[in-house]
Amino acid sequence: MSVVEQLIEMGFDKEKAEAAAKSSETLEGAIEWIVAHDSINAAPSNPAPSSATSSEEVVTEAAASFKCNTCGKLFRDENGMMFHANKTKHDDFSESSEVVKPLTDEEKKAKVEELREKIRAHRAIKEKQEEEEKRELEKRRKNDMKAMLISKEQRREKEMLEAAAIRKREKLEDEKRKREILEQIRHDREARKAAAASGETATPKAAPAPAPAPVQPLPPKDYEHTTIQIRLLDGKVIKQQFKAKEPLAMVRAWIDTNYGAALPYKMLTPFPRRVFTNEDMGAPLNQLDLVPSASITLAPQ
Repeated sequence: MSVVEQLIEMGFDKEKAEAAAKSSETLEGAIEWIVAHDSINAAPSNPAPSSATSSEEVVTEAAASFKCNTCGKLFRDENGMMFHANKTKHDDFSESSEVVKPLTDEEKKAKVEELREKIRAHRAIKEKQEEEEKRELEKRRKNDMKAMLISKEQRREKEMLEAAAIRKREKLEDEKRKREILEQIRHDREARKAAAASGETATPKAAPAPAPAPVQPLPPKDYEHTTIQIRLLDGKVIKQQFKAKEPLAMVRAWIDTNYGAALPYKMLTPFPRRVFTNEDMGAPLNQLDLVPSASITLAPQ
């Protein structure tokens, strides 16, 4: 706040405040100028002799001061009167013929000290107000930060719930697609069986030639499980145990469920090399020579 604004806020009129501010850059210096200026203006002047007129002429004298009828205080000019009115809220003033004596040096010093004390009190109030405003601003800033953090946390939780719902929906869709694949494989297998049975009925079988007595091989071991090593598209190698009589489609379904590939792929055995087809998906693992252990590699299709 400028010196002029501070003087006006203390009750001085704008014209005097601007004049005092020109005389000094500090508030104290401006106050001293106002006190000294008021003292000079208050010096008594000799009244000019009035010319004699007719006995009926009314002689009027200029007011020497202004008086507050509420408290009886005298003022040299309108500026002092207005300052007193702003300060005390008194509003009953009148012109007075009493002359206000000019201030002595001691009175000037006391007046300046009084105004300085008012300045200090005014500044203390201002500092207190600014401190309160600063605390309130900091409080609002903390509240805004807290609200922003709460909003951010709520948004993060919402995004996590949405992501979980998407993953759940995708998993259900994958399971549905796998069931459809298995159902299609089963349907194709039954259709092939029906077609084969129909062909055998229509075509009479020729009498089989007598076969030589076969050499009795050793009975094969009946494995119930098989361990399959699987190399994924990214080169990662995993192992999993399956039932020997489960179809190859179950191996594919297990891979899709646990290591879903982003690209279509085919399944093959490197040694001996064999690429499995859709028809192979319905065949049991023991019929595909994948028992008791085997290696399957996934390759992009």
